Formats: sequence, structure tokens, C-alpha cells
Amino acid sequence: MLSQCEPELGSWRVRLSEWLRSRAMALAIFCLSLVLTAFVWHQADRHIEQRNQDRFGYRIEEVKYSIEERMLEYEQVLRDGVAFWNASNHVSRDEWRDYVRMTEIREYFPGIQAIGLSLVVPKEEREEVTNSVREEGFPEYRIYPEGDRESYTAIIYIEPFDQRNQLAFGYDMYSESVRREAMDLAARTGKPAISGKITLVQETEEDFQFGVLCYLPLYERGADVSSEQSRKAALKGWVYAAFRMNDLMRGILGDVTDDIAYRIYDAGNDSELELLYESCETAGRPPRGKSVGFFQSHVMPMSGRDWEIDVTAKEGFFPVADDTIRPMVAISGLVIDVLLFLVVSSIGRQRSAAIKFAKQMTRDLHDSESRTRSILENATDAILSVDGDGRVSVANDAANWMFSPLSASGGNTDLAGVRFGDLIEDMSFAGVIDAGVRSRKIASDSEDGIAVRCRRDDGTLFPCRMSIGVVEGGDGYIVVARDETARFAFEKELAETNRQLVKASHKAGMAEVATGVLHDVGNSINGVSTSSNLIAAMLDDSAVPTLSRAIGVMNEHREDLPGFFEHHRQGKHLPEFLTQIESTLRSERERLIEENRHLGSHVGHINQIIRVQQDQACSSIIATREFASELMEQAALVNLGRHAEFDITLERDLDSTATIVTDRNKVLQILINFVANAQDAVREVDDRPRRVQLTTRVSGNQVEFSVIDNGPGIAPDVLPKLMQFGFTTKSDGHGFGLHSCDLTAKELQGELRIKNNESGHGACFTLALPLELDSECDLKSATVLQRNLDQVDDRGDQSFPSTPCIVSRED
Repeated sequence: MLSQCEPELGSWRVRLSEWLRSRAMALAIFCLSLVLTAFVWHQADRHIEQRNQDRFGYRIEEVKYSIEERMLEYEQVLRDGVAFWNASNHVSRDEWRDYVRMTEIREYFPGIQAIGLSLVVPKEEREEVTNSVREEGFPEYRIYPEGDRESYTAIIYIEPFDQRNQLAFGYDMYSESVRREAMDLAARTGKPAISGKITLVQETEEDFQFGVLCYLPLYERGADVSSEQSRKAALKGWVYAAFRMNDLMRGILGDVTDDIAYRIYDAGNDSELELLYESCETAGRPPRGKSVGFFQSHVMPMSGRDWEIDVTAKEGFFPVADDTIRPMVAISGLVIDVLLFLVVSSIGRQRSAAIKFAKQMTRDLHDSESRTRSILENATDAILSVDGDGRVSVANDAANWMFSPLSASGGNTDLAGVRFGDLIEDMSFAGVIDAGVRSRKIASDSEDGIAVRCRRDDGTLFPCRMSIGVVEGGDGYIVVARDETARFAFEKELAETNRQLVKASHKAGMAEVATGVLHDVGNSINGVSTSSNLIAAMLDDSAVPTLSRAIGVMNEHREDLPGFFEHHRQGKHLPEFLTQIESTLRSERERLIEENRHLGSHVGHINQIIRVQQDQACSSIIATREFASELMEQAALVNLGRHAEFDITLERDLDSTATIVTDRNKVLQILINFVANAQDAVREVDDRPRRVQLTTRVSGNQVEFSVIDNGPGIAPDVLPKLMQFGFTTKSDGHGFGLHSCDLTAKELQGELRIKNNESGHGACFTLALPLELDSECDLKSATVLQRNLDQVDDRGDQSFPSTPCIVSRED
């Protein structure tokens, strides 16, 4: 039956091959590809158009945002001026000049021609105000324009007081309708108000520009301005800014915008538009050949008035590449169509070449199979191929000798067909495969594969380590096994040798514990000494002798105390003096209580150090949940006052929320040592402020405590030796502080890191500890004492359990 089908199948393939090589098929594919090219060209054109529309809209929003944000900044300048005026009983002309000069409006607020102060001057005070200004050194000052009005709004101060701004000095802006409208609006609302289009008094024929004014009202200090009537009654004048529109817009958006042109109109309160600014002569007209979508108008509310901005895309807005993409798409499509036609036409010619290539690949495959088999047979580890049903399909010689030594010695060396599960003790085939595949996915494993017990054909059991992988395609598994009998014997011998070494070094470790006690107690005694000196200094500066003298004065006038208090100069001030003495004594008492608490804390810490070091001799850890920031603060407190004569600043950058389960006292021993060493290091600094920075932060599953100083740093040849026992760079050092800290950090499952700062000044000492102690790796049993952190409302009033929990470790 199969022999009859084969000729028919071969004939069908021949016909199909001839049809593919025919010209009709190639032409059909060519026509189809032309249609596809036309569709791609149309989609590319639509995409370019939409992308330009989106970019044009974004560009308009960018221009509007720049103008609105900059005008808000200029309003803030006026608010600062009002605040400056209200903050003083009288602002002199020199003070106003200094204020404007410090504002540096020419550099930071381009477009502001002047910042001035215009005060309301009643008709009867006009001459007085004029004479007052003239007496300040301006003999030609006058309020203009002339005319009989109920009140005037003369410009009293105007800065910068250059030649152009001097033209506006004394001008009554309320006399002109456009300015008056903005001034009334600002006075009624109490908010900034911008005027319509005007010609500034400062304008000359040189570089003529239109302008606008922005007013912010100035009221009587302390007056009620909650209503329009109260604001009108309390009005004193206006702080205002004069803007030249060309300078203003150039300061905000630049002199030239390459891709867009725009016009800004003052819409006012009616439909009439007045041109304020024009970026170039083409503004308002869409580019030739482009759609009207690239010309848009937007209204911007601007301090009580509306500005309309008309934006047009210029020729430079459209990338040159847009004009080339369309023909490039068409040309590329045509080239691809022609190439596809040629490829289809050449399929027939390539058939023979493909057959030749397939034969060559077959030969290469046979060669590769031969090399692979040679590698398998010469491998020292057992290598087996197991099918999906759990039976061994292929096994190398090493596998036969490992699992079937009796059969191999008798000449039968083939494990093929044996159930793989029969070679494993107490595990099913599925269990071994699952465990082996999962072990390959765990990158942190220090061992290769899984450990199992295997069975030989003589019935003996032996330890074995297996690595199992899935065959590509998922139809079987490759197992690599190694006999672990010899390794286990070596490890047993090594463990016995290590036990003897630990026993021999135990006495040396006890001496190192005593050394650590002396060092840590010494650091805490520094804190005790500091607290004692502070208490003595407080007693020396006590106000008690002063109180005794006051009582002596009262005793001298005991016979007539009421008269003494009423008529005598000292008696009149004595009650107030006694009140101050009482306040001083209360403050001294609180400081003495606080310092006495610190002293008790230092003494308690010494007791904890001794007890902890005693427990350490038994390899114990007292684990509690602690705030990382509190541990660092406690270390700083112990070293408070150390080298006080050198004016050392302690800076803090502490994460107040980070908590850690660890041994509080062991961590404090390390941190106290870090802070003390940093303070010692910065003593040598004399060309910059002496600073020590304390930081805590969570990094991954660790908390990092860092102490950073700006001292001279650590020499490169000294840095690797710092944690060696007995090594020190201090003339009075003993060389076991950092060594003890390193041992303690490792005991707490952490590490010490020491490096020089990148700035070239000082060094950074870091203690990295895990957030939780790893009870599975290092602890036989661990019960961590938890603080009830959820009930802590105030970091200054935390409750801690009085009895710690002992975490025992293996000796």
C-alpha cells in the first residue's frame, strides 16, 4: 500500500515544484506586493500628518505654559514688593533701590522695564508730597499731567532709575483711562491686574515697543480688606511693574522661534483685538501647501484680562525627512516587489542546492554523534538518558560500573531498559525528576544537583549527587550522577580535624573576649566622664549664689519690705529678678535631671557590655526588634562631648521607620567605636569645618549604618590592614577595636565596609546587618522579642520589654 502511494506523492511534488517555478505564480505575487506597497505608503502618509499635528499641539501648549508661568513669577515680584513695604514702618528710597537691585530684574526677569511705587495723594497733600520728594535730591520733581483732580496717583519710587525710567517719575497713571481701569480692578479685588495695550511713558523713538502694566494694591497695614468697600477705604497705592512687550516675549521665548510664529493680542473685555506682539511678519498665516490645522488660536487669562495667541507653523516646523519618507516608502516597496519576484522565480534553481546542503548536514550530524558518544564513553561521571516512562535508554560505561558492578564485571554492561526508580532509595522516579529539575533553577545553590542514596545491583547503598536536565523537546531527561562515598569520608576526616582546631583556639578566643570588654567599656566610660564634667560645669554656673545675694538684700530691708519694693530702685526690680532666678533654677534642674539620666544610661550600658561579653563566651545573642535610627542616636549620645574643644558637628540622615531584629548591645559596641574613631579623625582637620555624618538606610534585605567623616582619610596601604588584630595607627591605640567589631558583625550575620570618600576628604565606615536574623543558617533556635511598634505614637515615648530573649548558638 505504501509503495503505491509513494509514486503518487512524488508526482504531486514534481507538479507543485513546476508550478512554483512558473511565471504565472511570480506575476501573481508581484501584483499582490504592489497592492501592499500602496497600502503601506498611504498609512505612512497618515502617520506623518498625525505626528506633525500632535507635535504642533504640544508646541502650542509649551508656549502657553512658558508665558503663563513667567507672568506668575512676575506677579510674585510685585507680591514681594508689597510684603517688603508692609514689613517696615517706612521704606526709604534707598531701601527700595536696594530691594530692586537685589532682585536683579534685568537678568532674572527680562521684560520688566521698571518696578515702581505709586501712592494715592489727596489734592490737599499734593504740594507737600512734591516738596518732600524734591528735598530728597530731585528739585525738578512734579506730579503730572497737570489738572485739578480730587486725588493723584503719583509715581514716588521707580527703579532702576535709569534715563528711560526717569521719564515716568511723578506720572499720575490714574489720569489715563486704560491704566485707570487696571488700577481700579486691582484695588477692588486685592489681586494683580494687568492693563490693556498702552505706550509706556518711558518709550522713546529708539526701539519703540508697546507695553502693559501690572498692578498690585497696597493697603493700610492691619486694615480690614475683606470687602470691596473696606479695600477701597484702606487703599494707599499700588506696587506696579512696567513691561515692554518685545523685551518680555524675547525673555520668555527667545528672539527667534525656528519652527513656529505667533501673535499676541489683547482681547480686553470686548470683541476688539489689539496686537501686543508679533514674532515675525508671517505670523497668523499657515505655511504654503499646508493644512489649516497648523494655525490655531487660544485665549489665555492673564491677571484680569484675556490675551489671545495665534500660533502658526513655519516651514522649518516640518522635518525635511517628511518630504522624503513618502517617495522612499514607494521606492523601497517597488524594490522589495522586484526582489520578491526574482526570489520566487529562482526557487526552482535552489532546490538542487538545498538537497546537496541537506546531505552535507546529514554527514555532519553523523560526525557529531560519533564525537558525542566518544565523550560519553570517556567521561568519569555516570551519564544516563531516561525516557518519559522512567526507563534508562542510554548509559555510558561509568554508569554501568557505578550501578551494576557485578553485571559489568561479568561482561553484561548495558543498563538499557532498567527502571530508573529502581536505582534510587526511598524516592519515586517522579520525585527525583521534580527535585532535580528544580535544583537547576536555583542559582544560589552552592552544590550541583541533588543528594540521593542509590542502590547497586549487589544490594549495597551509596551516597550520590545527581544533576538532571530536560531533553530539548520534553520527551526525556539527561541524568549526570557522581559517587559521593569518597568525598563523605574526606569531609568526616576534615570535620574531626576542624573540631580539634576549634578546641585549641577556644582559649585564645576567651582572651579576645576580655580584650573586647576592655575596649567597649573604655568607650562607654568616655560617655560617663563627659556627663560627669557637664554636671560639674552646670553646678559651677548655677544661679544659687545669685539667689542668696537677692535674699541678703531682702533681709537688709526686712523692717520695711513694702516700702523697699515700692520706692527703692533695686526693690522695684527684685520681683522680676526673682522670677528670672526661679526660671533659671527650674531649667538647671531639668538639665541636671536629663544629664543624670544620660549618666545612668552610660553606666547601664557598661553593665550590658560586661553581661553581653560574658554571654558571648557562651556564644549567645540577645535578639530584640530595634529602631535603626535609635541605635545610631544612642551611639552618638555616648560620644557626646568627645573632643568638645574642636567644635565637631554631628549631622544626621536617619530613616526613622527602619527596624531590625538584632542584638542591641553588640550593635551599639560597633557604632560607638565608629563614632569615636570618626571624631578622632576630624581632630586633624584645620582648613574646613569638622563634620561627622551619621546615616541609616534600608538597602534590599539589609540595614546599613554609616559613619562618614571629612578627616584626612585612610592611606591606601593601611586600608587592608585596619581590621587585623593588633594593628593601629594611633600612638595610644591598642589595635583590637575594629578587629573586635569585625568579629561581632560576622556573628550578627553582617559585615563591615571601610572605604575612603570619593570627595578625597575623610572615610566611610559602614555596618551592614540583615533585617532579620537567619535562624536556619546560623542559629539552632531563635525566639525574637518583638516590640509592639504599632502602638508607638511618639518616638520619644517608646516602651521596651525589660527582659531580653536569649538566642542560643552552636559552640
